[in-house]
Amino acid sequence: MAEDAVKFQSFVGVDLHKCTVTLRAVDPATQPIAALTVSTKCGEKIHNWLLALPRPVWMAVEACPFIEWFIDRYRSAVDRLDIADATELANRRGKRPKNDDRDALDVAVRLARGDCPLGWIADDELLHLRKLGRHWWQLSRTLTRAKASMRSILHSMNLQGPKLDAACAHKWFLANGQLLKDVYRVSFANFLDQVALIERQREDLRLRITLANRSERFARVMNLVKSVPGIDEIWACIITAEIGEFSRFPNADALEFWAGLTPDNQTSAGKTRAGHITKAGSRTLRWALGNAARCLCRCDGRQKRLRERVLRNCGRIKPKANVAMARRLLGTLFAMVRDGTPYDNVEPINPAAKATRARLAQRRQKGPAHAA
Repeated sequence: MAEDAVKFQSFVGVDLHKCTVTLRAVDPATQPIAALTVSTKCGEKIHNWLLALPRPVWMAVEACPFIEWFIDRYRSAVDRLDIADATELANRRGKRPKNDDRDALDVAVRLARGDCPLGWIADDELLHLRKLGRHWWQLSRTLTRAKASMRSILHSMNLQGPKLDAACAHKWFLANGQLLKDVYRVSFANFLDQVALIERQREDLRLRITLANRSERFARVMNLVKSVPGIDEIWACIITAEIGEFSRFPNADALEFWAGLTPDNQTSAGKTRAGHITKAGSRTLRWALGNAARCLCRCDGRQKRLRERVLRNCGRIKPKANVAMARRLLGTLFAMVRDGTPYDNVEPINPAAKATRARLAQRRQKGPAHAA
């Protein structure tokens, strides 16, 4: 990165907050040349300040949850724009008092020296695909909450109830709504309206995601990811969009660490204790990987046996097994995209054979007299 910094004349560090933004600029010798602290509403003032700097300009913004609007608005005002890794910056700064001016200046100086830890910025096309996937996740969460509330109402009245999709629930409600108390009947009807609305919205979104997946840029990776049993258009969209370029990771371990699926190990007195996963990456990606891994275990006999073995080793704690399978799936996807090979050696699960084995096991438990 130090070679890249040679051709720039101005280096800008940005400390961004919801209401204010602090910008500090230095020259190649790390000497301050300009400073600005204004409200985030003063967009034109920030734009003119950036244009007035000696060209070319390299700017880095310390990562935060609301950084997207800043990148979209001021990408054209500089020659290069990057995200600075906030966690790594904090580690390198040590325990000095936090100050917006000092933080912005620190980013600018590190840019000029060539030792600023930089993140990765997705382009507009990939961001569009990522937003579609995240919107699906948000709709799914809302739909799950509504169904859980409907199920809670049915349990409180000791009713079995229907399958909680819009069509079945509506049919059941028309026939058996009188079994609910008045207040429960109103609540159930309201949640039923929410379920019907979200299902319509998800169908429209499914079509948009399917069309976006057909893009020439994503076609190769999408086809490889969808070769995994149980991964459809939705999971393929979310996984591909959240990861972006697989090639930016040197190996599968780095990708798993970035996704937040690795344990936070703690070492003390020569002993290492495995903690919970770090959850450092995208929540949407972990959600999609978890669902895709469970679908894979229902379709592939080898993966199902592996999950059963993990369950035995972790005390039958299903969330731990699901995380382990999601991490394994992510490593498999990385190898597939790296080598350009689809998923193979699937061992299909025969539901009829499984049911037959269950019936035979029941008969053996009941004894030879019943079998005769």
